[in-house]
Amino acid sequence: MDVLFIGKRFYTNRDAYNEKFGRIYQIPHYISKKKMTHLWLIDYHTRNTKRSNDEQLQVTTTPIFSLMFLYMIFKMIFKRPKLIIASGDCYIGLLGLALSRVIRSKFVFDVYDKYDTFAGYRNLFWINLYEFLLKKADICLFPSLKLLNDSNNICKKTLFLPNGIDESQFYPKNKNQARQAFNLKNSDLYIGYFGSMETERGIDDLIEAIKLVRNTGVNLKLLIGGKKREDLSFNNEFINYLGNVPFSNISVAMACCDLLALPYRNSSFLDNASSCKIAEYLALQIPIVATNTPNLVSNFYLTENEKIMLAKSSNPNSYAQAILHQLKNPHCLKAKDDRTWTSINQQLYTVLFKDE
Repeated sequence: MDVLFIGKRFYTNRDAYNEKFGRIYQIPHYISKKKMTHLWLIDYHTRNTKRSNDEQLQVTTTPIFSLMFLYMIFKMIFKRPKLIIASGDCYIGLLGLALSRVIRSKFVFDVYDKYDTFAGYRNLFWINLYEFLLKKADICLFPSLKLLNDSNNICKKTLFLPNGIDESQFYPKNKNQARQAFNLKNSDLYIGYFGSMETERGIDDLIEAIKLVRNTGVNLKLLIGGKKREDLSFNNEFINYLGNVPFSNISVAMACCDLLALPYRNSSFLDNASSCKIAEYLALQIPIVATNTPNLVSNFYLTENEKIMLAKSSNPNSYAQAILHQLKNPHCLKAKDDRTWTSINQQLYTVLFKDE
């Protein structure tokens, strides 16, 4: 075997196995076109074991506490992959590192978030596990430039590898046709929010800002898709909640909107992250109303004029003004580089196998 990719099956409220979602699926799928690759997904939430093939990619999911999990460890020791990539959290990273040391293979640590800010993160006895993995990896991959820059002095080698988009799904769409799919009126004015709804994501600020906008006489409505936080109220008449829209339909739901919302607050987790949906928003070419946080500003090379348009974090009044400005003078942000998975994975492949 050439490559073993170990990843977390469920992350950002998506199923990497069934939805073929994100870097955990897209990176190994691309590599499998040229190298014999096995994607091993660790399942923290269900007790199901699944196996499948997607073209040349072999995929196995195993519950974390199961005999199949142990079986996969011994199987991979026997298969002796030449390269192991681990992505998802520090514990998956530690598994990848341990396997790479046993079979003497190259180890790549994919750091798609600042893992030591996760609620379940714990150091290993007296060892800072996160920094330990950064030091021991042959290459560390980062979708966040801030996270990469903060880790440069720790890692042997780093590579900026942003979160990408599937260009077959995320492209400018006809708004009226998209609304037909969700039975929405063409005459309504919508700002959309899609994704996780933890407090730090700023959705509470977004709802308060919309109330302020509506007080000015603008009949703005909110279209929401994603997994709802239990204590979050959607009782306002201007909120239309679509539920946790399947990833295959999320681009159509986004295309229903006149504006797209990115109301993030500052936090250690989000400031070091690179949200998947930002590149998706940009690809749809719909005006975005965003706060001035590193998640957007650091990773997408905004101009000074574009930064001026951003709202203050955790400030509904500022966000309301940003909404009104975008309604009056709509401006679509554009990615300054190619954020398709095809382009991103081509760059990664060249780095990983440049000596062949």
